[in-house]
Amino acid sequence: MEAFKLGNWQVFPKLNQLTLISSGKTKTVTPKIMQLLTALIEQGDNPASVDQLITNVWRDRVVADSSVYQAVAQLRKVLAADETIAVYIERISGQGYRICPDVDVSPFTPEKDKSKQARFILLVLVFLLAITGIFFTSQSNENVQSQHFESLSLASHLIKQIEPEQLHHAKQLYLEVLREDQDNVKALNGLCNSYRLLTIYDTLSETERDSLCRPLLEKAHANESNNPNVLASLAWQSFQQGDIKQSESLFQQALAITEQEAIIWHWYGQLKRSQNDIPAALTAHKKAFKLAPNDPIVLRGLAYAYLNNRDLNSARKYFERSIVIAPNFKNRPLYELDFYPLNQDRAKNYLAWYQQYEDSYFKRFPMHRLSYVIFLLSLNQAELATEELHKVEALDNIPQHFLLYAKASLAWHMQRREETLALLKQRYLLAPQQNHLVMPYLVALLHFDQEAQALTLFEQHFANIIKLETITPDQLGQYLLLTSLYQSLGKEQAYQQAFSKLLSLRQEVNKFPAQHELVWYQLTNKKEQSLELLTQMLTDGWLPDYNDSIFSITFYQSLLESDREKQQWRKYLSQKQNCIWQQSKCADND
Repeated sequence: MEAFKLGNWQVFPKLNQLTLISSGKTKTVTPKIMQLLTALIEQGDNPASVDQLITNVWRDRVVADSSVYQAVAQLRKVLAADETIAVYIERISGQGYRICPDVDVSPFTPEKDKSKQARFILLVLVFLLAITGIFFTSQSNENVQSQHFESLSLASHLIKQIEPEQLHHAKQLYLEVLREDQDNVKALNGLCNSYRLLTIYDTLSETERDSLCRPLLEKAHANESNNPNVLASLAWQSFQQGDIKQSESLFQQALAITEQEAIIWHWYGQLKRSQNDIPAALTAHKKAFKLAPNDPIVLRGLAYAYLNNRDLNSARKYFERSIVIAPNFKNRPLYELDFYPLNQDRAKNYLAWYQQYEDSYFKRFPMHRLSYVIFLLSLNQAELATEELHKVEALDNIPQHFLLYAKASLAWHMQRREETLALLKQRYLLAPQQNHLVMPYLVALLHFDQEAQALTLFEQHFANIIKLETITPDQLGQYLLLTSLYQSLGKEQAYQQAFSKLLSLRQEVNKFPAQHELVWYQLTNKKEQSLELLTQMLTDGWLPDYNDSIFSITFYQSLLESDREKQQWRKYLSQKQNCIWQQSKCADND
């Protein structure tokens, strides 16, 4: 197709351009969007299914249906510039997409220039106008460029290096610009960014950062109210201060101006995560990643979005990518507890972090005291955990799902079983249509001998696991749980089918990781091996991790056959917990 008319558009496929006839305004699209448009044109009045469009537009590439939906949305957005036709592309339920039959489609031949001489004269006039403009503006532009260009460009470069020395250098450059030009918006916003990064990669506290940034952003906004980066910075600041409504409004203003700034999407994703809107958060963080795939802050945001979505493998993947790029940042010991199981080394690192930054960090982010509560329970410090929980449970803006989990953890540790189940059920009911809050409640039901209800929840939330033909190591934990449910409920056929898949994986990998191996012992009735493995786990650095499961100690004790074995193992566990809490070196028992 050389060129064709589509409603009020002239379409030039070879140039990937559409020109609105009424205004002459030209839109340039990607080759894929143009291929999608021509594919729809070629279908005529017949709807093109998603599979057809994938075959015709993406050809040999394997893409998800969502790629088609996104491409159609982009094409509709372009065509919507013509406000005289309401619908260019319509969706026929169950069949696909087509060009609306009311829209005229016809070929046309672009007019050729009537006179080469006219074109030559026009080019000469444009050239003369350009020369004239350069003559009058070159001196003023040169003055503006030379005044702050070098300092701002160097500061912008240094701030991306995320090393404390370079961040301090960038900060000084921004300060120097502001001494000469106190209303320079780039310098005002850049200086605030340097303070933010010094909070992450150096010792500046969050409270100091907020105090320093507030007047800078207010002045920048007064000077340039439609600057998207300034609007986003204000939105992020409002979010940090708990003003969610103001934050949402400012983010929407910033995104209406530009969708090409990674940090705006990153901060917006943080806002959505705080509202427990995980799908929207994941979408925002993915957009940030596409715009800045090697920004460690963006990567950590994406990692947390996947973590909230209970996709631990993807979460670890992007967290580890961020570590490769920027291994040294202040809160790494805190974040690692979210992505990896607690062990003795991580516990020691966290305690060292806590002693240095507890006052400033928890004052600014009181909800992170909940992480500390869970950590304390993992070290058997129930009394202190109770005190810490009382400090935060009455505060505003504490995520309810996190607070309920911390309360349930403490209740279980204190052997208040019924309270634990009620709290975890209440937590699950905050978002019963999503998967990310169900697992603790599901496991709690097992400990209350309510396997049938637990299996119903599993079938509702993890149907993809049930349908697996083969299991990968990434799916092992969930599949072991499913097989245990089948075994407990006497579903012999389902159990045998599930067990055979586990057995195939075990033959492939030879041995499961220790915590999964213990579940395997239960399934195969080999509990006599449990004490040796549990003792070895402690020797190798294992600790109970209440952040992962509040039931692990209870389950592991149930595998031990005698009271003497249970007492022996609990004594060894207490010794390890006390050594870490007291920060002393303890020798292993024989």
